[in-house]
Amino acid sequence: MKVLWFCNGALSDVSVNGTGTWLGATANGLLESDGLELGVIALSSVKSFTRHDYRHVKQWYVPAGARLGRDGLPSATLVQSIVAAANEFSPDIIHVWGTESFWGLLSARNLLKYPALLEIQGLKGPYSKVYCGDLTFWEQILCLGVKEVLKRKTMQTERRKFANWGFREKEIIRGHRFIDVQSPWVVAQVSASNPAARLFSVELVLRKPFYEATAWCLPQSSVIFCTAAYSVPYKGLHVAIRALCLLRKRIPNARLRIAGGHQRVGIRQDGYMRWINRIIKKLGLTNAVEWLGPLDAVQIVAELKNAAAVVIPTFCETYCVAFAEAMTLGVPAVVSFTGGTAYLGRDEDSCLFFPPGDEVMCAYQLERVMTDKMLATRLSLESRKIAAVRNDRKRIVQRQLEIYQQVMTSR
Repeated sequence: MKVLWFCNGALSDVSVNGTGTWLGATANGLLESDGLELGVIALSSVKSFTRHDYRHVKQWYVPAGARLGRDGLPSATLVQSIVAAANEFSPDIIHVWGTESFWGLLSARNLLKYPALLEIQGLKGPYSKVYCGDLTFWEQILCLGVKEVLKRKTMQTERRKFANWGFREKEIIRGHRFIDVQSPWVVAQVSASNPAARLFSVELVLRKPFYEATAWCLPQSSVIFCTAAYSVPYKGLHVAIRALCLLRKRIPNARLRIAGGHQRVGIRQDGYMRWINRIIKKLGLTNAVEWLGPLDAVQIVAELKNAAAVVIPTFCETYCVAFAEAMTLGVPAVVSFTGGTAYLGRDEDSCLFFPPGDEVMCAYQLERVMTDKMLATRLSLESRKIAAVRNDRKRIVQRQLEIYQQVMTSR
Protein backbone atom coordinates (compact mmCIF):
# COMPACT_ATOMS: atom_id res chain seq x y z
CA MET A 1 0.00 0.00 0.00
CA LYS A 2 1.33 3.44 -0.96
CA VAL A 3 0.16 6.34 1.21
CA LEU A 4 0.99 9.98 0.52
CA TRP A 5 0.72 12.44 3.40
CA PHE A 6 0.00 16.14 3.05
CA CYS A 7 0.96 17.82 6.31
CA ASN A 8 2.23 21.03 7.88
CA GLY A 9 5.55 19.65 9.10
CA ALA A 10 8.16 17.48 7.40
CA LEU A 11 9.50 14.29 8.94
CA SER A 12 12.99 14.55 10.41
CA ASP A 13 15.16 13.32 13.27
CA VAL A 14 14.97 16.74 14.92
CA SER A 15 12.68 16.75 17.99
CA VAL A 16 9.41 18.60 17.45
CA ASN A 17 8.86 21.07 20.29
CA GLY A 18 5.57 22.64 19.25
CA THR A 19 2.42 21.41 17.61
CA GLY A 20 2.13 18.38 15.29
CA THR A 21 4.15 16.07 17.55
CA TRP A 22 1.88 13.17 16.60
CA LEU A 23 3.01 13.22 12.94
CA GLY A 24 6.49 11.81 13.52
CA ALA A 25 5.21 9.40 16.17
CA THR A 26 2.53 8.06 13.81
CA ALA A 27 4.92 7.86 10.87
CA ASN A 28 7.45 5.83 12.86
CA GLY A 29 4.71 3.39 13.84
CA LEU A 30 3.46 3.00 10.27
CA LEU A 31 6.97 2.54 8.89
CA GLU A 32 7.38 -0.49 11.13
CA SER A 33 4.47 -2.13 9.32
CA ASP A 34 5.08 -4.50 6.44
CA GLY A 35 3.79 -3.61 3.00
CA LEU A 36 3.39 0.14 3.50
CA GLU A 37 5.30 2.78 1.54
CA LEU A 38 4.98 6.32 2.84
CA GLY A 39 5.48 9.57 0.96
CA VAL A 40 5.22 13.09 2.37
CA ILE A 41 4.52 16.53 0.91
CA ALA A 42 4.96 19.08 3.70
CA LEU A 43 5.26 22.77 4.42
CA SER A 44 8.78 23.87 5.34
CA SER A 45 10.93 26.98 5.63
CA VAL A 46 12.40 26.45 2.14
CA LYS A 47 12.29 29.16 -0.53
CA SER A 48 11.27 26.91 -3.42
CA PHE A 49 9.65 23.53 -4.00
CA THR A 50 12.26 20.84 -3.41
CA ARG A 51 12.68 17.18 -2.59
CA HIS A 52 14.46 15.99 0.54
CA ASP A 53 13.88 12.35 1.47
CA TYR A 54 13.72 11.13 5.05
CA ARG A 55 15.15 7.63 5.53
CA HIS A 56 13.07 5.50 3.14
CA VAL A 57 10.33 8.11 2.84
CA LYS A 58 10.10 10.15 -0.35
CA GLN A 59 9.51 13.70 0.83
CA TRP A 60 8.88 17.03 -0.87
CA TYR A 61 9.11 20.45 0.77
CA VAL A 62 6.67 23.26 -0.05
CA PRO A 63 7.50 26.87 0.96
CA ALA A 64 5.47 27.59 4.09
CA GLY A 65 5.49 31.30 3.30
CA ALA A 66 3.92 30.90 -0.14
CA ARG A 67 1.26 33.54 -0.65
CA LEU A 68 -2.27 32.24 -1.14
CA GLY A 69 -4.57 33.67 -3.78
CA ARG A 70 -8.23 34.57 -3.43
CA ASP A 71 -9.07 30.94 -4.19
CA GLY A 72 -7.12 29.81 -1.09
CA LEU A 73 -4.35 28.19 -3.15
CA PRO A 74 -0.73 29.19 -3.82
CA SER A 75 0.48 30.05 -7.33
CA ALA A 76 -0.53 27.84 -10.24
CA THR A 77 3.14 26.93 -10.74
CA LEU A 78 3.47 25.67 -7.16
CA VAL A 79 0.19 23.76 -7.37
CA GLN A 80 1.42 22.10 -10.58
CA SER A 81 4.65 21.08 -8.84
CA ILE A 82 2.71 19.57 -5.95
CA VAL A 83 0.39 17.65 -8.27
CA ALA A 84 3.35 16.44 -10.34
CA ALA A 85 5.10 15.14 -7.19
CA ALA A 86 1.91 13.34 -6.14
CA ASN A 87 1.59 11.75 -9.56
CA GLU A 88 5.25 10.73 -9.47
CA PHE A 89 4.67 8.94 -6.16
CA SER A 90 1.37 7.52 -7.50
CA PRO A 91 -0.26 6.66 -4.14
CA ASP A 92 -3.11 4.28 -3.47
CA ILE A 93 -4.49 6.82 -1.01
CA ILE A 94 -3.67 10.34 0.16
CA HIS A 95 -3.92 11.38 3.80
CA VAL A 96 -4.58 15.09 4.30
CA TRP A 97 -3.52 16.15 7.80
CA GLY A 98 -5.68 19.05 8.87
CA THR A 99 -7.89 21.77 7.44
CA GLU A 100 -5.70 24.66 8.64
CA SER A 101 -3.83 24.98 5.32
CA PHE A 102 -4.66 24.60 1.62
CA TRP A 103 -3.89 20.86 1.32
CA GLY A 104 -7.51 19.82 1.61
CA LEU A 105 -8.55 22.18 -1.19
CA LEU A 106 -6.40 20.19 -3.62
CA SER A 107 -8.30 16.98 -2.97
CA ALA A 108 -11.70 18.64 -2.41
CA ARG A 109 -11.45 20.30 -5.82
CA ASN A 110 -10.30 17.08 -7.46
CA LEU A 111 -6.87 18.43 -8.38
CA LEU A 112 -5.48 15.27 -6.80
CA LYS A 113 -7.26 12.32 -8.32
CA TYR A 114 -6.67 9.74 -5.61
CA PRO A 115 -8.86 8.39 -2.79
CA ALA A 116 -8.47 10.91 0.03
CA LEU A 117 -8.71 10.66 3.81
CA LEU A 118 -9.04 13.96 5.67
CA GLU A 119 -7.68 14.21 9.22
CA ILE A 120 -9.15 16.86 11.50
CA GLN A 121 -6.50 18.61 13.63
CA GLY A 122 -7.54 22.16 14.53
CA LEU A 123 -10.60 24.07 13.31
CA LYS A 124 -9.98 27.76 12.78
CA GLY A 125 -13.63 28.62 12.23
CA PRO A 126 -14.81 27.54 15.70
CA TYR A 127 -11.57 28.80 17.25
CA SER A 128 -12.29 32.29 15.89
CA LYS A 129 -15.26 32.59 18.25
CA VAL A 130 -12.98 32.36 21.29
CA TYR A 131 -9.77 33.68 19.72
CA CYS A 132 -9.57 36.66 22.08
CA GLY A 133 -9.80 34.48 25.18
CA ASP A 134 -12.44 36.60 26.95
CA LEU A 135 -10.11 39.62 27.01
CA THR A 136 -11.96 42.91 27.34
CA PHE A 137 -11.75 45.57 24.63
CA TRP A 138 -9.32 47.58 26.78
CA GLU A 139 -7.15 44.52 27.44
CA GLN A 140 -7.00 43.89 23.70
CA ILE A 141 -5.86 47.48 23.20
CA LEU A 142 -3.13 46.95 25.81
CA CYS A 143 -1.90 43.96 23.79
CA LEU A 144 -0.92 46.26 20.92
CA GLY A 145 2.83 46.71 20.63
CA VAL A 146 5.38 47.95 18.12
CA LYS A 147 5.26 44.65 16.23
CA GLU A 148 1.47 44.82 15.86
CA VAL A 149 1.54 48.46 14.71
CA LEU A 150 4.26 47.88 12.11
CA LYS A 151 2.59 44.76 10.73
CA ARG A 152 -0.96 46.08 11.17
CA LYS A 153 -1.61 42.87 13.04
CA THR A 154 -4.13 43.23 15.85
CA MET A 155 -5.96 40.60 17.82
CA GLN A 156 -9.10 41.34 15.83
CA THR A 157 -7.38 41.06 12.44
CA GLU A 158 -5.99 37.67 13.45
CA ARG A 159 -9.40 36.60 14.68
CA ARG A 160 -10.92 37.61 11.34
CA LYS A 161 -8.28 35.56 9.49
CA PHE A 162 -9.38 32.52 11.47
CA ALA A 163 -13.04 33.27 10.77
CA ASN A 164 -12.43 33.82 7.04
CA TRP A 165 -10.49 30.56 6.73
CA GLY A 166 -13.47 28.89 8.40
CA PHE A 167 -15.28 29.13 5.04
CA ARG A 168 -12.40 27.28 3.38
CA GLU A 169 -12.50 24.67 6.15
CA LYS A 170 -16.14 23.99 5.43
CA GLU A 171 -15.35 23.60 1.74
CA ILE A 172 -12.58 21.14 2.60
CA ILE A 173 -14.85 19.13 4.91
CA ARG A 174 -17.70 19.09 2.38
CA GLY A 175 -15.28 17.96 -0.32
CA HIS A 176 -14.17 14.78 1.47
CA ARG A 177 -16.06 11.56 1.78
CA PHE A 178 -13.74 9.96 4.36
CA ILE A 179 -12.71 11.84 7.51
CA ASP A 180 -10.71 10.90 10.63
CA VAL A 181 -12.06 12.39 13.89
CA GLN A 182 -10.81 12.24 17.50
CA SER A 183 -13.63 13.49 19.71
CA PRO A 184 -17.43 13.89 19.79
CA TRP A 185 -16.98 17.67 19.50
CA VAL A 186 -15.12 17.19 16.22
CA VAL A 187 -17.82 14.78 15.05
CA ALA A 188 -20.41 17.48 15.70
CA GLN A 189 -18.44 20.15 13.82
CA VAL A 190 -17.79 17.90 10.82
CA SER A 191 -21.32 16.53 10.66
CA ALA A 192 -22.74 20.06 10.60
CA SER A 193 -20.90 20.70 7.31
CA ASN A 194 -20.94 17.23 5.77
CA PRO A 195 -23.53 14.86 7.27
CA ALA A 196 -22.91 12.36 4.45
CA ALA A 197 -19.23 11.88 5.25
CA ARG A 198 -18.02 8.54 6.52
CA LEU A 199 -16.27 9.21 9.81
CA PHE A 200 -13.52 7.09 11.34
CA SER A 201 -12.61 7.38 15.02
CA VAL A 202 -8.90 7.21 15.73
CA GLU A 203 -6.69 8.49 18.55
CA LEU A 204 -3.31 10.22 18.24
CA VAL A 205 0.03 8.54 18.85
CA LEU A 206 2.20 10.17 21.51
CA ARG A 207 5.96 10.52 21.40
CA LYS A 208 8.08 7.59 22.55
CA PRO A 209 9.37 9.08 25.87
CA PHE A 210 5.80 9.28 27.21
CA TYR A 211 5.33 5.54 26.76
CA GLU A 212 8.70 4.73 28.30
CA ALA A 213 8.40 7.00 31.37
CA THR A 214 7.63 5.64 34.80
CA ALA A 215 4.43 6.68 36.52
CA TRP A 216 4.09 10.03 38.30
CA CYS A 217 4.20 9.96 42.08
CA LEU A 218 3.47 12.68 44.62
CA PRO A 219 6.35 15.19 44.50
CA GLN A 220 7.58 17.38 47.33
CA SER A 221 6.99 20.53 45.31
CA SER A 222 4.20 23.02 44.65
CA VAL A 223 5.02 23.35 40.97
CA ILE A 224 2.26 23.63 38.38
CA PHE A 225 3.21 22.81 34.80
CA CYS A 226 1.61 24.40 31.75
CA THR A 227 2.42 24.20 28.06
CA ALA A 228 1.02 26.00 25.02
CA ALA A 229 2.07 25.67 21.40
CA TYR A 230 1.15 29.24 20.48
CA SER A 231 1.21 32.65 22.16
CA VAL A 232 -2.43 33.37 21.41
CA PRO A 233 -5.18 34.39 23.85
CA TYR A 234 -7.40 31.35 23.25
CA LYS A 235 -4.68 29.14 24.75
CA GLY A 236 -5.52 30.84 28.06
CA LEU A 237 -2.09 31.60 29.54
CA HIS A 238 -3.54 34.72 31.18
CA VAL A 239 -6.15 32.52 32.90
CA ALA A 240 -3.43 30.29 34.37
CA ILE A 241 -1.49 33.31 35.63
CA ARG A 242 -4.54 34.92 37.24
CA ALA A 243 -5.42 31.58 38.83
CA LEU A 244 -1.88 31.36 40.24
CA CYS A 245 -2.31 34.76 41.87
CA LEU A 246 -5.44 33.54 43.65
CA LEU A 247 -3.88 30.20 44.54
CA ARG A 248 -0.83 31.78 46.21
CA LYS A 249 -3.10 33.37 48.80
CA ARG A 250 -3.66 29.84 50.09
CA ILE A 251 -0.49 28.09 48.88
CA PRO A 252 2.17 30.84 49.05
CA ASN A 253 4.97 28.76 47.52
CA ALA A 254 2.97 27.69 44.43
CA ARG A 255 4.89 28.26 41.19
CA LEU A 256 3.92 28.08 37.51
CA ARG A 257 6.38 26.70 34.94
CA ILE A 258 5.35 27.36 31.33
CA ALA A 259 6.78 25.56 28.30
CA GLY A 260 6.76 26.95 24.77
CA GLY A 261 8.53 29.54 22.67
CA HIS A 262 6.62 32.48 24.09
CA GLN A 263 9.28 34.94 25.21
CA ARG A 264 11.06 36.82 22.44
CA VAL A 265 13.61 39.65 22.47
CA GLY A 266 12.87 43.23 21.46
CA ILE A 267 10.50 43.94 18.63
CA ARG A 268 9.93 40.23 17.97
CA GLN A 269 7.90 39.94 21.17
CA ASP A 270 4.15 39.63 20.62
CA GLY A 271 1.97 42.32 22.16
CA TYR A 272 -0.08 39.67 23.96
CA MET A 273 3.05 38.37 25.68
CA ARG A 274 4.21 41.88 26.56
CA TRP A 275 0.84 42.39 28.24
CA ILE A 276 1.19 39.02 30.02
CA ASN A 277 4.58 40.10 31.36
CA ARG A 278 3.11 43.35 32.66
CA ILE A 279 0.29 41.43 34.36
CA ILE A 280 2.81 39.12 36.04
CA LYS A 281 4.74 42.10 37.38
CA LYS A 282 1.57 43.91 38.48
CA LEU A 283 0.34 40.83 40.38
CA GLY A 284 3.71 40.35 42.09
CA LEU A 285 4.36 37.00 40.40
CA THR A 286 7.76 37.75 38.85
CA ASN A 287 9.48 35.08 40.94
CA ALA A 288 6.56 32.65 40.74
CA VAL A 289 6.29 32.28 36.95
CA GLU A 290 9.10 30.59 35.02
CA TRP A 291 9.31 30.55 31.23
CA LEU A 292 11.02 27.35 30.10
CA GLY A 293 11.13 27.92 26.35
CA PRO A 294 10.54 25.11 23.81
CA LEU A 295 11.00 21.66 25.35
CA ASP A 296 11.40 18.26 23.71
CA ALA A 297 9.53 15.17 24.86
CA VAL A 298 12.21 14.07 27.35
CA GLN A 299 12.26 17.51 28.96
CA ILE A 300 8.45 17.66 29.17
CA VAL A 301 8.40 14.25 30.86
CA ALA A 302 10.88 15.54 33.45
CA GLU A 303 8.75 18.63 34.09
CA LEU A 304 5.59 16.58 34.45
CA LYS A 305 7.23 14.15 36.87
CA ASN A 306 8.28 17.08 39.09
CA ALA A 307 4.90 18.85 39.00
CA ALA A 308 2.20 18.66 41.64
CA ALA A 309 -0.37 19.31 38.90
CA VAL A 310 -0.71 20.32 35.27
CA VAL A 311 -3.05 23.11 34.21
CA ILE A 312 -4.60 23.34 30.74
CA PRO A 313 -6.49 26.65 30.48
CA THR A 314 -7.40 26.54 26.78
CA PHE A 315 -10.65 28.02 25.45
CA CYS A 316 -11.06 25.50 22.60
CA GLU A 317 -9.43 22.22 21.56
CA THR A 318 -10.26 19.50 19.08
CA TYR A 319 -8.25 16.95 21.08
CA CYS A 320 -5.39 18.32 23.31
CA VAL A 321 -2.24 16.23 23.14
CA ALA A 322 -0.79 17.97 26.22
CA PHE A 323 -3.68 16.60 28.27
CA ALA A 324 -3.22 13.10 26.83
CA GLU A 325 0.50 13.24 27.67
CA ALA A 326 -0.20 14.25 31.27
CA MET A 327 -2.75 11.46 31.65
CA THR A 328 -0.29 8.89 30.27
CA LEU A 329 2.13 9.72 33.09
CA GLY A 330 -0.68 10.09 35.61
CA VAL A 331 -0.11 13.74 36.49
CA PRO A 332 -3.26 15.22 38.12
CA ALA A 333 -4.71 17.66 35.59
CA VAL A 334 -6.89 20.74 36.07
CA VAL A 335 -8.43 21.40 32.69
CA SER A 336 -10.91 23.76 31.06
CA PHE A 337 -14.04 21.91 29.94
CA THR A 338 -14.16 22.45 26.19
CA GLY A 339 -14.18 20.50 22.94
CA GLY A 340 -11.66 17.67 22.95
CA THR A 341 -10.68 18.05 26.60
CA ALA A 342 -14.21 17.10 27.64
CA TYR A 343 -13.75 13.85 25.73
CA LEU A 344 -10.33 12.93 27.12
CA GLY A 345 -11.09 13.18 30.84
CA ARG A 346 -13.92 12.64 33.32
CA ASP A 347 -14.53 15.25 35.99
CA GLU A 348 -13.70 14.16 39.56
CA ASP A 349 -12.59 10.79 38.18
CA SER A 350 -9.52 11.25 35.95
CA CYS A 351 -9.20 15.06 36.08
CA LEU A 352 -10.75 18.21 37.52
CA PHE A 353 -12.56 20.52 35.10
CA PHE A 354 -13.34 24.23 35.28
CA PRO A 355 -15.27 26.54 32.91
CA PRO A 356 -13.06 28.18 30.24
CA GLY A 357 -11.79 31.55 31.40
CA ASP A 358 -12.83 31.00 35.03
CA GLU A 359 -9.61 31.65 36.97
CA VAL A 360 -11.45 31.43 40.31
CA MET A 361 -12.61 27.87 39.70
CA CYS A 362 -9.24 27.00 38.17
CA ALA A 363 -7.46 28.14 41.34
CA TYR A 364 -9.93 26.23 43.51
CA GLN A 365 -9.40 22.99 41.58
CA LEU A 366 -5.63 23.41 41.74
CA GLU A 367 -5.81 23.95 45.49
CA ARG A 368 -7.85 20.77 45.88
CA VAL A 369 -5.46 18.57 43.95
CA MET A 370 -2.38 20.10 45.62
CA THR A 371 -3.65 19.74 49.18
CA ASP A 372 -5.58 16.46 49.01
CA LYS A 373 -3.14 13.57 48.52
CA MET A 374 -5.90 10.98 48.28
CA LEU A 375 -7.62 12.95 45.52
CA ALA A 376 -4.36 13.46 43.62
CA THR A 377 -3.51 9.75 43.85
CA ARG A 378 -6.97 8.70 42.69
CA LEU A 379 -6.89 11.04 39.70
CA SER A 380 -3.42 9.81 38.82
CA LEU A 381 -4.30 6.12 38.87
CA GLU A 382 -7.51 6.55 36.91
CA SER A 383 -5.97 8.79 34.25
CA ARG A 384 -3.16 6.29 33.63
CA LYS A 385 -5.66 3.48 33.36
CA ILE A 386 -7.65 5.35 30.70
CA ALA A 387 -4.61 6.55 28.75
CA ALA A 388 -3.00 3.09 28.69
CA VAL A 389 -5.89 1.86 26.53
CA ARG A 390 -6.84 4.99 24.63
CA ASN A 391 -3.33 6.02 23.52
CA ASP A 392 -1.90 2.55 23.05
CA ARG A 393 0.60 3.01 20.23
CA LYS A 394 0.25 -0.38 18.53
CA ARG A 395 -3.54 -0.25 18.62
CA ILE A 396 -3.66 3.23 17.08
CA VAL A 397 -1.24 2.33 14.27
CA GLN A 398 -3.23 -0.81 13.51
CA ARG A 399 -6.44 1.21 13.48
CA GLN A 400 -4.94 3.71 11.03
CA LEU A 401 -3.90 0.90 8.71
CA GLU A 402 -7.42 -0.53 8.86
CA ILE A 403 -8.85 2.87 7.95
CA TYR A 404 -6.51 3.12 4.96
CA GLN A 405 -7.71 -0.28 3.76
CA GLN A 406 -11.37 0.68 4.18
CA VAL A 407 -10.93 3.91 2.24
CA MET A 408 -9.18 2.02 -0.58
CA THR A 409 -11.88 -0.64 -0.83
CA SER A 410 -14.75 1.89 -0.59
CA ARG A 411 -13.55 4.29 -3.26
